[in-house]
Amino acid sequence: MRSINILAGGPRENLPKNFSDFLHSDSDWIGVDAGAFYLLTHGVEHITAIGDFDSLTASELAFVKSKVDPKNFFQAKPEKDYTDTELSLLWVEKHFDLSKYDAINLFAMTGQRLDHELNNLLNLFEAQYTNILRRIKFYDLTNIVEFFAAGNYLLSNKFHKKYLGLITLNDISHFSIKGAKYELSNFSSKIARAFASNEFLSDAEVEISFETGNVIAIYS
Repeated sequence: MRSINILAGGPRENLPKNFSDFLHSDSDWIGVDAGAFYLLTHGVEHITAIGDFDSLTASELAFVKSKVDPKNFFQAKPEKDYTDTELSLLWVEKHFDLSKYDAINLFAMTGQRLDHELNNLLNLFEAQYTNILRRIKFYDLTNIVEFFAAGNYLLSNKFHKKYLGLITLNDISHFSIKGAKYELSNFSSKIARAFASNEFLSDAEVEISFETGNVIAIYS
């Protein structure tokens, strides 16, 4: 299965150390605003370019336009209802056959403006992203992030990170953690709560379950 990779305009020093592996993988790429210029100047071809491109110079934007198929180029107005990142996810839902992809990987979404960072993390729980929520992963230099709707899940330490942080949101009910260093049973709260610095036990899977609300899992 292939992946859809989306590169935003966040700081390049915050990209994961193995980012070049993603660049050269058999994937489809979307460059968001300055992410499009970065991809094209680092040897990635046949990309989709989306955004208002307000962070590019006129010559950089002309370069992007010259390299991207017009049907895969969308320039939004600076004043709009969705951020450039949200526009890229809406594009994915409208233009990609998701049965051919097992992951939607997002890069350069963190490490700069906090309002953008929270927007990128929290707006994923809007109804329009329900069908793609479980496929989405954020990658940066330190963290890999996954997103969950209500249900039962087994988390493995597939990213080989020491810590597992779990953030509960949106009127969580009966949230339980089993098989981790710190277990939890039937936690409910109408406000957000962060359970940081939990850990996997050897190679054992961690089970999480909850009846309502959402959870963000952070591997770091």
